[in-house]
Parts: sequence; structure tokens; C-alpha cells
Amino acid sequence: MEDYSDIKTQFDLSRRDLLKGMATATAVGALTAAGGASLAQASGKPVRAYGVTTAQLKDWGIMKKSLGVDMEFIGTDNSVGVFLRDVVASKLGDEVDIFIFESGTEDILGPKGIYAKIDEKHPELTLWDRTADDWKRSAVVTSKDGGQYGVPVIGNADSFGYFPEKLGVSKDGQDDVSWAMFFESDVTRGRVAYDQTWTYSLPVAALFLKHHGRVKINNVVDMTKEEASKVVDYLIERKKAGQFRTLHSAFEEQIQLLSNREIDVINCWEPATKEANKALGDNTVFYAYTEEGYFKWGHGAYVASQATSRDNLDNVYKVLNYFLGGEYRAHQARDRGYAGPNLDLGVKYAKENGWSKADIDSLTANQAKIDRKFAKPFVSTTTPENSSVMEDEWQRFLNA
Repeated sequence: MEDYSDIKTQFDLSRRDLLKGMATATAVGALTAAGGASLAQASGKPVRAYGVTTAQLKDWGIMKKSLGVDMEFIGTDNSVGVFLRDVVASKLGDEVDIFIFESGTEDILGPKGIYAKIDEKHPELTLWDRTADDWKRSAVVTSKDGGQYGVPVIGNADSFGYFPEKLGVSKDGQDDVSWAMFFESDVTRGRVAYDQTWTYSLPVAALFLKHHGRVKINNVVDMTKEEASKVVDYLIERKKAGQFRTLHSAFEEQIQLLSNREIDVINCWEPATKEANKALGDNTVFYAYTEEGYFKWGHGAYVASQATSRDNLDNVYKVLNYFLGGEYRAHQARDRGYAGPNLDLGVKYAKENGWSKADIDSLTANQAKIDRKFAKPFVSTTTPENSSVMEDEWQRFLNA
């Protein structure tokens, strides 16, 4: 990812010039083509979204059945540089109604008028008032100047997946496991998989070192060059000591490394542990509670400013409200272990729709898990001010 401040300067350039050579123009064309095929089939105009794939339902037909609104979704990865350039250069708001991404973009695209402010009184946004401020007023969906640019979608507190018998910890997955097991334990040396994306991996290393008083760091997610350099020096030392077996870069790779037992511990997304357990058996892999803290994140849904002048805005707000409701919450919590606002509505939905006791119990357990994890430090943003120097330091680690 390039320095996001460099991305901001592009707003002052010609969008027509930026459009030249942008691969995302192909994605826009694909979205239009896909939409054209389904427009005749949908009971009303579909809502079109562009964003991170983790926000998707496994089957958008569930939502269509409930709302009568179809979803046309084009996915992207978690690279903020790619996302911002796609949105700006290709003028995706001309084709897309909703953008879904992690915290940070609202600080750039909101004040620049790319995102529209949320109409909190829109008649289709019926669940807004009962949604907790911890979610709807969080930094994920509000800008630094206080603008309400998004609706909360999902969130989680990321850590690492592990095989408890390999680490010598409790087999029920309830222990607080130190990140030391990941970064410097002889027990796991040579059996650790580390995400090669700096925005995901560098802050947790800083969190570990700060927690134990080894490096003085003000903000682990937005480090100065001196702070980041000290963290990377430590990581290079651990790399040369053979701590890391591999550097991974994709969700599918996370699942493969766990399912094949190629590693004992991996910083990954929680759904990877769920998928691995499908192959290995329940409670084979656990997602760690940690001693020091987590990479906590959230995704927001943001309305493209162009969508406010189209004749599909009611459907857009129906979808925004759906993200706050029980059906979406229940499916995301069950299928991926993700948190979000109004989980009590998810439990209610599961009961009313005849879900198994095991599934209902898992939703309740998920809430307890999130409450436990969210009590630890917060370490997430996609747009740190010092992104350039942190990326430069991370390259030293990758090249070491």
C-alpha cells in the first residue's frame, strides 16, 4: 500500500487522467454487465455494492427473499490503496450505490464528497435509534470532523489461530495466550506463519513490544519512523532466528496452512480457523484470546454521493438497515464468527427461524467472546498518517 496522503493529493488531479490505465474500469464494466443480466429478474432495482468480500453473505438470496431487493456485489481485497484509487479514478459512484470498507476511508472520502452523509431519519432506517453508539458513532463510520458517513456492518478482534496441543495450553481454547508464543517462543520457532501485509502484521508486533515495555510507542497503529524502526529491528532478529516458517498473503492460504498442519500458529482471520475445523474436526484449531490485545477492526457501509440523486435510494437504505438487523447479524456470526450491532436481534432471528440449539448457543457465545476481546486495546485503522514510513520499515523486514 502506498502512502494514503499521496492518494489524497489525487483528488486535486483530473479524474479523467487518473482513469487512464486503471484496471478497475474492467470491474465497473463487469458490474454493469452483471447488473444488466439481473435487472429484469429482480422485483425492484438491485442495490450495487463494491467492497471487501468478508462483508458478503454466503448467499445474497437470503436478503432478497426478506427485502425483495437484489444485491449486485463486486469484491475487493483489504488494500486501502487499491480501494481508494478504484473509487476515485474510476468514478465508481456512477455505477455503485454502496461502498463497504474498513475504518479510515471515511476520513478521506467523506469530507471530499465521495461519500454522502447518512440520513439518520430516513424512513427505511428503522433500526438506527436502537443501535448502540459504540457501533454507530464509532470511528469506523464517522469522520474525524464528526460527519456520520457510514452504517456499521461487521467487526472483530483478530489474533492468531493455533493448535493447543502444540503450544502446550488448555485444549478448550479459553486461555489468554501471549503473543510471545507467536513471535519468540522456542516451542513454535519455525512453525509460525506471518501475514506479509504490514497494515495487519506490524501493529500487533508493536502491541506486543509495547505491552511488555520493550519499546516505547505512542500509537501502535500509527508509529513514527523511530518507533517502527525499532519494531522492525526486532522482527528481523526473529526472522533470522528462524521464527517464521512462511509469510502468507491470502485467505485461502490461511486455510491451507492450517488444514494441512504445515504450521502451529498463524495470524489470520477467524473464518480461516472455522474452515480448517471443517476439515480437521471441531475444536482442533482455536482462535486465540490473547494477553496483550488484538487487531480490532470494523467495516462500514457508505453511500455513494451519486446514489442520493438516483431513484433507488429507498432500496439503498433498506440494505443499510438490513446490515443492522437480525438476519444479517445471525448469518455473519454463525458463518464467520464476526460481531456487529444488535446481536440480540440475531439471537431472536435464529430462534424464530428454527435454528438448532447449537447454532443459537454459538451466537450467544460469540457475543461473550466479543465482549471479552473488545475490552483489550484497539489497534486498527487503514489510513495512518505515518503509513509511508511504516511501509518503508516493513520492506526492510521483507527484504531481510
